[in-house]
Order: sequence, then C-alpha cells, then structure tokens
Amino acid sequence: MGSDVLDVQGKINEKGYYPRKLDGIYGEGINKFVIEFRKDNSIKECNDINKELYEKPGITLVD
Repeated sequence: MGSDVLDVQGKINEKGYYPRKLDGIYGEGINKFVIEFRKDNSIKECNDINKELYEKPGITLVD
C-alpha cells in the first residue's frame, strides 16, 4: 500500500481507467488499468509504475 499507488489510481480514475475504490494497493485490479492506460497513451506497455506513468496523467514527483 502506498501513496504513490493511490496517486496513480486517482489520476487514471479521473481519466476513466480505474472505476474502482481507491485503496493505494497495487494488485491485479490496478494492473489491468495501468496496462490499458499505457497502451492508449503510447507509453511502453508494462505494468510498472514509473516516471513515464507519473508524467502522462500529470502526477508531480517529489523527491
């Protein structure tokens, strides 16, 4: 469980890709939507939450 996952769930939910309860858990539920979001947004298809995935929906990374 993590705030980074919760951020991604929230942002891709806003864009119509995660129609579930936001829980901050990276499991099979979000995995499917991460792959779908990546594919639809011309991001390398994988299930990683990385810099590319943060930047595309407008998540700001803070060190």
